[in-house]
Amino acid sequence: MGESAESAISSLADLLRYPDDLAKISSIKERLVRDKAAIDLQLKSGVQTQLDIAKNGLKNLLDAKTLVGALSNELVNLHTFCAQAEKMVPGFSQINRVSKVRRNFMAVEDVIRNLQELPAKLNQIEALIDADGKDIFGPMTNFLTIHYELSRLRDFRDQAMFQAARSSEDAKRTLQKYFTRLDNVIQEFDDIVLDIAQNLLEVLREGNSSLIVRWAKVIDLEERLDTKVKILKSASESHMELARHLSMNSQPTGMTRALRNYDDRLTECIKLGAKDVFRNCVSTFPDDPSTLLDNLYWVTRDILFAKTDLTKCVPASWKITNRFVAAYHQELYVLFKSLVSKDTEAGLLLKVVRWSQKYNDTLVKELKIPREQLTPPLLDGQEEEILGDYMRLICRKVDEWMTNLQKTEYNEFIERVQAPDVDPESKYGLANTPIVFQMLNQQINVGIDSDEIRVVAGVIHECKRQLLVRQQKWISVVRDEIQKSNSAMDEVPGGLLEYCIAVANDQVRGADYTENIITRQINVNVDVLVHSDDDRNAQTRMVQELEDAMDGFIATAKSCVLEMIGMVMFDLQPSFANLFKNSWYTPPVTTTAPDGTITSTPASLVIQEVVRTFEEYNSELTEHFNPDLFQIYIDDLLEATLVSYLSAISKNKGASLSARSLDQIKSDVAIMYPFFTTFTDSEHVESQFSGIEIFMGLASSDKIGAIEGFRALKENFPDAPLKFVEDVLRAREDLDSKSVKEYMEAVRSECASLIMNPTTDRRTYMSRLYV
Repeated sequence: MGESAESAISSLADLLRYPDDLAKISSIKERLVRDKAAIDLQLKSGVQTQLDIAKNGLKNLLDAKTLVGALSNELVNLHTFCAQAEKMVPGFSQINRVSKVRRNFMAVEDVIRNLQELPAKLNQIEALIDADGKDIFGPMTNFLTIHYELSRLRDFRDQAMFQAARSSEDAKRTLQKYFTRLDNVIQEFDDIVLDIAQNLLEVLREGNSSLIVRWAKVIDLEERLDTKVKILKSASESHMELARHLSMNSQPTGMTRALRNYDDRLTECIKLGAKDVFRNCVSTFPDDPSTLLDNLYWVTRDILFAKTDLTKCVPASWKITNRFVAAYHQELYVLFKSLVSKDTEAGLLLKVVRWSQKYNDTLVKELKIPREQLTPPLLDGQEEEILGDYMRLICRKVDEWMTNLQKTEYNEFIERVQAPDVDPESKYGLANTPIVFQMLNQQINVGIDSDEIRVVAGVIHECKRQLLVRQQKWISVVRDEIQKSNSAMDEVPGGLLEYCIAVANDQVRGADYTENIITRQINVNVDVLVHSDDDRNAQTRMVQELEDAMDGFIATAKSCVLEMIGMVMFDLQPSFANLFKNSWYTPPVTTTAPDGTITSTPASLVIQEVVRTFEEYNSELTEHFNPDLFQIYIDDLLEATLVSYLSAISKNKGASLSARSLDQIKSDVAIMYPFFTTFTDSEHVESQFSGIEIFMGLASSDKIGAIEGFRALKENFPDAPLKFVEDVLRAREDLDSKSVKEYMEAVRSECASLIMNPTTDRRTYMSRLYV
């Protein structure tokens, strides 16, 4: 696989990091198409620019070639004229040789005189150096004089050593001894020059701009002289015909000069100076990288100072700002390389990335430094990967803490050694829920601190995942514990109802806490990070994910309520198993009214036991249960009770309906109805009890009444099964199987449309009669 394919796969993996990102494929595709179009436009413009430059370059090269050809012809003509002139002058060769001898004698006299004067001149230069004191922060008033005098001696030395090139080795060594002291003084001066170069900014900050200007003049002059020598030597090497006529005694001025290379050494000194500054800063904070980053403010300050102040003191051709940028950037690159590793903690990773981003923005936007000059990238272009590592570190911490907390609270629920926590309103709750959301808020804040909305989005996604996992685990734990209690009540710890209440209450608290995250974090703190449509979409997805978690809390609370109702109804199974059987009928209770009227009603002992059980549970629930959940509990309990009551006609073996059954049912309703109206709306209770009223009609009506009864049943309970009508009719003692068949055929015939096409898909408790 090629590098381009691997790079494309890597980029695609970054774009589709989470499952939810699949929904963004179309928008990602549109963005990539736009980016490609923009890049194509830039490339087209860049190619055209480079083509124009190349055309201009070729034109200049052709012009230069023409000029060089013309110059070459002129030189050939000049050489021809010189050769002709030599022949025109009688004895020219003799005159030329005598002239050379004379020049040699004069050169020897100059060398001897300069060698004799050398010690005195060196004494003078050393005195000037001592007078300045080598203090680069001082005025150094003799700096230019020292350079001027020393340059003359260096030129003399270079000329003398060039002349001695063909002399004996003894002569060369003798001459070198003469210049040993000069070399030492040169080294002493060069140390001063390079010391200034290594401390340019500090010298300028001390207000010694005059020295910087004089120092720059020295470097500039030496560089121009070096350039002249390089050009002369290059021309000499390129035109061998010309060089052949240049004898050792007729070298052009400057050909004998040794290159000083001050410009190259200047660049090296700036690099050494930067290295020293960074080394000192790092040594000040050896074990505190965070504080070290806080104290790197001087980096951009120095570059700004070089750009605004130092450039006024040195030639523009030096591009001194670029040299400082290159030196400082390289040192920063090395430093950041050492700070970022697999073991770097999340906070420091974030700080490094943010510092790098701020540094790049400052140099590019404020100091107008070209971005391509900042190479290599401080973090090797891995900011996205580092931010991903930062996000994953946060998510890993969330996972670790949630796992530990959940293990603790699940064990507390299962063991039930202590009673649940009680809040100021006497409502049960779990101790760890506030801790969970405190921890989640802390990690969301850490994500927000990154100033990167994609990091926050990743943290929110992990928080949602953890909350959903926690919700599902609670549903499972509550169900398992209730099943254990139902199968072996004496073998499980007590307090199960209290803990179930606590878990259900905590789901409501969890929904409130989650809504608080949306209100305070996402809609306020995260909103500051929104700078584009993509950011706004990411914020919207965060809200949706947290709303999904809120829905999960409500669903979990309802699940707990249903499990608690299941626990209640399991306790009442023996009672409901007696309905519509002989044991259901109880002796009537006789009462005498004030007017002497005597009435007799069934005692309804079975339903009394049921309601008594409800009241026992409610004694705990009314005080410690969340009011909204308690209302849901009562409504669901009402439905569960009616389901158990009505389904008993088909489930209880031996169940039957006779004339006295109606009185017993009325007595049961008279006991159940007031209980439920105590806790919920009477109209709602009445509408739900209409199922029993219809049931009573089916238990005593004729064929027409059965048809009307089924119609009433479907009108109030569209999902009521036809089988319920058949089971009621079969339980009637006054109908034989043939009559039941006739009744059912009449119902199916007259109510075919209701059976085949229900008027609504509204769900009622009637659909659960046979579950």
